[in-house]
Amino acid sequence: MNWKKILAGVAIFTFAVVVCLAEQSLVGGYAKATVTEKEVVAAATFAVKAQHQVMSDAGTGQPMTLELVKIVVAEQQVVAGMNYRLTLKVKVHGKEKEAEAVVWWQAWRKPAPYQLTSWKWADK
Repeated sequence: MNWKKILAGVAIFTFAVVVCLAEQSLVGGYAKATVTEKEVVAAATFAVKAQHQVMSDAGTGQPMTLELVKIVVAEQQVVAGMNYRLTLKVKVHGKEKEAEAVVWWQAWRKPAPYQLTSWKWADK
């Protein structure tokens, strides 16, 4: 047996495993999600609707318009349910803006399984 070749093979295998694990998301952390997944789209739609309600309740006296243009980035995190962290392109009174929203989803919370836990306007 050639121990040098065996050790080199083990080293290469170990390196490959470490690289693969480093590319995976941390346990409990956020992982990439597909922006076209129906659950992601539902969370984004809910976020815009909920934020629209918050802005309307602020009472500017003018009718508020807020609409989803595009889901730019989506991530998900398994918690007691699922968190969706979304970067959204929206239109506010016809002007495009970007925002980051976090939506918490729990299927068993009927009739309202979604909750908007965070909405931040992007600094642009």
